[in-house]
Amino acid sequence: MNAFLKYSLLVLTCLNLWACKSKELYTTRPTKSSNNPENDLLELNVVAYHLNDSVTTVHLEIKNENLLYKRPDTTLAFFAELRIFYKLLAEPNSRKILDSSSFYVYDRVEGEQVKMKSLLSQFNLKAKTGNYYLELEAFDVNRRTKYTSSLNIYKQSVYSDQNFLVTLRDTVAFKNNFLKDERVLIKFSSSAIKQVTVDCFLKESGPAAPPFSTRKEEETKYKPDSVFNLNLSTNQFMLTMPSKGFYHVRADQKSKEGLTLFTYDKTFPGVSNSEEMINCTRYIMNQGEFESCKESPEKKAAIDKFWLTLGGSNERARELLKRYYGRVKEANKYYSSYVEGWKTDRGMVFIVFGPPGNIYKSKHDEIWVYGNEANPGTLRFIFNKVQNPLSDNDYMLERSQFYRDAYYTAVDYWREGNIYIDNRK
Repeated sequence: MNAFLKYSLLVLTCLNLWACKSKELYTTRPTKSSNNPENDLLELNVVAYHLNDSVTTVHLEIKNENLLYKRPDTTLAFFAELRIFYKLLAEPNSRKILDSSSFYVYDRVEGEQVKMKSLLSQFNLKAKTGNYYLELEAFDVNRRTKYTSSLNIYKQSVYSDQNFLVTLRDTVAFKNNFLKDERVLIKFSSSAIKQVTVDCFLKESGPAAPPFSTRKEEETKYKPDSVFNLNLSTNQFMLTMPSKGFYHVRADQKSKEGLTLFTYDKTFPGVSNSEEMINCTRYIMNQGEFESCKESPEKKAAIDKFWLTLGGSNERARELLKRYYGRVKEANKYYSSYVEGWKTDRGMVFIVFGPPGNIYKSKHDEIWVYGNEANPGTLRFIFNKVQNPLSDNDYMLERSQFYRDAYYTAVDYWREGNIYIDNRK
């Protein structure tokens, strides 16, 4: 038996053992209810802010773009109606519910046209010192469709990011990325905080390596490019965002715990310019194509030519562009950590392979499944959560030579002018 066959049998055995073990530690997320840009999804953003050692306020932002508005008859206004359910658990998939409730969010529209906006709401959780897992469900009463979201609640320390509330122009910020020179207001509840340290990072990171790469992943090193301190007389302070990079705000000199705020272009999570389009297309470009596009004085013409060559026609090239950079946008939205989402391991797999059939989540990892789980050839990507003071959304792929053929098959499919969607049964 040759070495490759032995290796293949070992991989298949490991995968079958995983499939057989109990999944009680995991919550299952079919990707058609999240992480799929091809579906009309409700955008539900969540921020937790610890008021004290027993109460946490959860702020909600619901984009109304995909809500269904109805009116009982032609004389009345249009209404959208959402019922929000929440459960606070000790950990994912726990049967013990620590706090739960439900409430309604309404929106009333006069006239014939619904304007795009955000619906804001909030509720309080009974949460003492400790770590928790919050499950949320938004039910669109008119459409009879539900959407789910979740959030880790960290309450072991008064210096973690959820002890700070970031606002922009008097509104809670449901994102941690801003434009250069924007001024954000940061509030905190702890009276013990009299000074904060702001670490400034300017480092640019490259794209993720292929899933079969043997290159050793570079360890995240906490080395700020510059540092400054702010002495505080009240429980809030202002920060002006840098022209690039990110800030990490710490309230304890002895700890790296804190709040991270990024500066991105105004188009983020979308792609901003031809230079960025070239960079995030690296996953399906060969070295020569990539260097040619990077060195071209006319970068827009170069990247357009690349896609036209793949598509064979303007119409097909436009469709490829739309779908590929649509995945880049979704990767940025869901997988950004201390780098943009398209540069991460999860972003790389999502862009090349598309949304998986199922995602299994636990406290320590995510397992993405492509294909029928009973099929021995089904792909399973395991992403382990990294303890990173800069982000709670940092995951690293367990790389393997097992992925080589599947990865090149997907890349070749793109290069033949097709949109790769895994459909193995």
